[in-house]
Amino acid sequence: MPHHKETHKREPFVLKENVWAIGMAFAIAMPVEVQAQDDIILDPINIEQETDDRDGAGLPQTRITGSQEGPGATTIDSEGVVIRADGSGDANTALTSLPGVQYRNDADTDAGENNDDVLDLKPLELSISGGRVTENNFTLDGIGINSLTGNEDPLGNPELSRENNVPNTYAIYGLHSQTQFVPTSMVDEVEVIDSDVSARYGGFQGGVVNYTSKQPKLDKASGQLSFSYSTDEMTDYVLGTPDGLNPDFRLKPSWTKLSYSVVHNQPVSERTAILFGYGRREAESRKQMDVQYKDRIVKNDSHSDFYTLGVLHEFGNGDKLTVSGKLTSYSQGWDSNDVEDFHLDVETQGLSVDAKYEKEWDSLSFAGINARDVNLTLRGAWQDNETTNINPRTEMYNWYAWYQRENYLTNAFDAWCTADTTENHTACRTGGLGSTYYTDNRKQLIAELTGEIARGSFTLGASIQEVKAKRRGTGFTFYSANERYDPLDPFAGFTCPPGDTSCFAEQYIDVRVKQDPYNVSVDAIKTELWAEIDQTWGDFGLHAGLRLDHNDVLDNWDWSPRLTGRWSPHDNLRFTLGANRYYSDNYMAYALHDEMPRGNTQLRDHDSTTGVVDPWSSARSINQGQYSYTQGNLKTPYTDEFTFGVTYRDKWTDGTWRLRGKHRKGKDQFSRSPGANSRESYLTNDGTSEYNSISLEYSKAWDMRRHSKVLDSVSFYVSGVWAERETSSLTYFNTDGDGVDEFIYYAGNSYTLDEFGQVTGNMDIPVRSTVELRTKWAGGKYSLGLGADVVFGYDGVVFSDQTGIFTHPVHGSQRHDIFVDKRFKAHATAFLSASARIAEIRGKAIDLNLKVSNLFNEAGNRTATNSNPWMAGRSFYLGTNVSW
Repeated sequence: MPHHKETHKREPFVLKENVWAIGMAFAIAMPVEVQAQDDIILDPINIEQETDDRDGAGLPQTRITGSQEGPGATTIDSEGVVIRADGSGDANTALTSLPGVQYRNDADTDAGENNDDVLDLKPLELSISGGRVTENNFTLDGIGINSLTGNEDPLGNPELSRENNVPNTYAIYGLHSQTQFVPTSMVDEVEVIDSDVSARYGGFQGGVVNYTSKQPKLDKASGQLSFSYSTDEMTDYVLGTPDGLNPDFRLKPSWTKLSYSVVHNQPVSERTAILFGYGRREAESRKQMDVQYKDRIVKNDSHSDFYTLGVLHEFGNGDKLTVSGKLTSYSQGWDSNDVEDFHLDVETQGLSVDAKYEKEWDSLSFAGINARDVNLTLRGAWQDNETTNINPRTEMYNWYAWYQRENYLTNAFDAWCTADTTENHTACRTGGLGSTYYTDNRKQLIAELTGEIARGSFTLGASIQEVKAKRRGTGFTFYSANERYDPLDPFAGFTCPPGDTSCFAEQYIDVRVKQDPYNVSVDAIKTELWAEIDQTWGDFGLHAGLRLDHNDVLDNWDWSPRLTGRWSPHDNLRFTLGANRYYSDNYMAYALHDEMPRGNTQLRDHDSTTGVVDPWSSARSINQGQYSYTQGNLKTPYTDEFTFGVTYRDKWTDGTWRLRGKHRKGKDQFSRSPGANSRESYLTNDGTSEYNSISLEYSKAWDMRRHSKVLDSVSFYVSGVWAERETSSLTYFNTDGDGVDEFIYYAGNSYTLDEFGQVTGNMDIPVRSTVELRTKWAGGKYSLGLGADVVFGYDGVVFSDQTGIFTHPVHGSQRHDIFVDKRFKAHATAFLSASARIAEIRGKAIDLNLKVSNLFNEAGNRTATNSNPWMAGRSFYLGTNVSW
């Protein structure tokens, strides 16, 4: 149950458009032999391994029939990623309509979009099978790209787009669960495993997402150049406040987005090929400052660059060596609306280099055991990742131009801050809080042996990884509270210490927080072992796996059994039962936060007779202590899973049905226990979670070429899912604000924000469905797709806009937000995708692409706030690509 007039001139991207035009001309001018490419038949979604491709149909479709990764896997290929994604270039958006994936709260009461939302080009965060968005295992070409240190923060700072006050002094912004941001144009396929996960995968309690990027190939030269464009003028913004008004006179978001990429595969000999790819997404926007500041509009931009380079060499004996590198470079500018010149450059850098050697044997024998089609993979990987908040200013000042209660008014800040005497006060803030850095360096060795044995297959694998993680900061001084001159004082004005920048005759700062520079680090060794065997006896089969994980931070040996049984009484019918355990991998963040230092709070006064202000050197100092997050003897959090599944190909439509059920129970979850004071929180294993779901999917494709000269193919996919989730209160990291200082009164009971989240769930929509219809025409030259995500009506709770004083059993008498029951309506959000072959020049295909999201301007049950009142409705993305 969820809870919940200035003008400016748009500056065109002249230089970037010229670059695009030059690139397009270059692609068209390439020799035909370099660009030549046969027609490709793509099936964007495979649920299980079996397919029935029909030459020439070229049909994007959803197929339901099995996977090498088991009954919980769904595979989407490159065309499917483009079709399902929202048009922004973010590959994660292609996964949102899968039954096991959830990405937003349908009852969100702050769903408005502002310019900082637009600038945020990081991949969409996903919850899979009830797990937290930081509890998934993302891989790129088989190498983990999960953020070890930068995925959570103990202070629970909000996203930059929701930071409307003084930025948090110790927070680091722009954290993300991934270290590599993969654009849709670089994806060859993506596999999502939401249940019955193989023992080769560990370090998650949600799901596994395996991205495979475009790889070097020996057969022929090929490539693609692509471009897409959108602006605020191509998005229909609507006021989403409950009363449909805009009392704060907030401007609609003003922005421009571009996305472009190039990827080229080039064989350089019969045995060697090289692939290079580059993709860029960028945005710029204009943002309103608070009304007191003279610079009412500030301009910012962001970009997300992705580079890939791969070399494949095939030896004469069939062995393969692949060397590859990936680089993500992300930067987002942000200006605080509450501080006059507070600017952050939020940056993420992720570099990954790996070498993979593959060898095959027709047969091998060991200790009397004969194996067939044996494959050995040896791999070494090195990663260097960093998330930074760059702010060159290390001092922040909190002044007042107007304070009604004291009738205080000054013109000292008129050059940049104007007092508004109709308000209670006017704060004039300026400065910055220094820079902060998260870094981690990883070295990993992997070995895996697979093959056929007896009545099935086997897998043996091992990995060892060394991690060196750091968090450092330049330090800062925050001048936070002040004394203002009163004309009734027996002196003409304050007398300041020489050279004191926090004091002048009318006002001085009497409280400051001083943090020295810091540099803390944690090193760890992580070891992984796994083994699996899959055997079939007639109609029955068994997939059994065992995994062992160890890291020397928690120093636990974690055994994860994975077991899936199957029964196929008929060729078109199969039943599965599964029992699995998954252990968390979020240990480095806790260890780093335990080392974080805290500064000193200094207080000073003035002589009440003379007005002489004390120097800071004589001020009273309060040591803020140190964060305390960890202690010994902690268990590794884990989730137990039980599943059932039925796959059936019906004889009437020849379509495929898949029914799945999941029950998950999280145990030994990290939780927060209060310490001796408000600055101490101890880590415990007292947390719990539970998730249940039932999903049903159907898929069918028709080859229409025998019945029509124009229509090539039609495919239909529909899915429905019921789900519910509960998580314990006092989750260790705060989720939004403090979580303890916010209280909710509902149905006669008092809750903290975290406790209420346990009662109502999080991001859960009880029953939802997805419907998709895809068509291709005229030999694949044209395509049209329509679809909708449907949410069925459900009972929830909503803020009543009223507050009251009630008693909490632990925190006593507190002011509460009063929540009441509400029936949330059913609604459908439709989307459309289309492509048209507009030209073929010298064997190169030029396609025009259109993507329309939220076709009917449906806001659903979400609402917006007065500070962010505009909600994005119908949105258009227009693009083109050249393929060779």
